[in-house]
Amino acid sequence: MKRQIRRGVYETNSSSTHSLVMCSGEEYNKWRSGKLLFWVGKNKFGTKEDIIEELKELTRWDNSLKYPDVNWDDDSVVADIFDSEKIQTSDEFFDDEYLETFEKEYTTPDGEKVISFGKYGYDG
Repeated sequence: MKRQIRRGVYETNSSSTHSLVMCSGEEYNKWRSGKLLFWVGKNKFGTKEDIIEELKELTRWDNSLKYPDVNWDDDSVVADIFDSEKIQTSDEFFDDEYLETFEKEYTTPDGEKVISFGKYGYDG
C-alpha cells in the first residue's frame, strides 16, 4: 500500500476532509485584521508583498517560472492568481460553502497564546 503524507492535513480513507492549522496569537490577529494572508497550499502566512515576491520565483516541475510575464501591478490579475493558489484572507478562508470551519484559542502554561483553526466535513 502506498502512503502519501501532506503537511497540515489529516486524512482518512473516506471522502471526509480534516485540516488543522496552528499559529501564534500574534500571527492570527494580524491575519484577522487583514495585515497578513494565508497561503493554504504552503500552510504559511505572509504579507501581500512578500507572497507576490515568492510567486515571482515559483517554478514548475521543469524549473520554468510558473507565472512569467505577469503584470504584478494589476490587482485583478493578482486576485486571480491568489484565488488559484488559495492565498486567502481570513474571511475567504472561513467562508466555505462545503466544509465546516473552526477556530480555538489556547494558552500554554508559559502564557503563550496559540490559535488552532481549520476545516472539516464531507466535501464529496
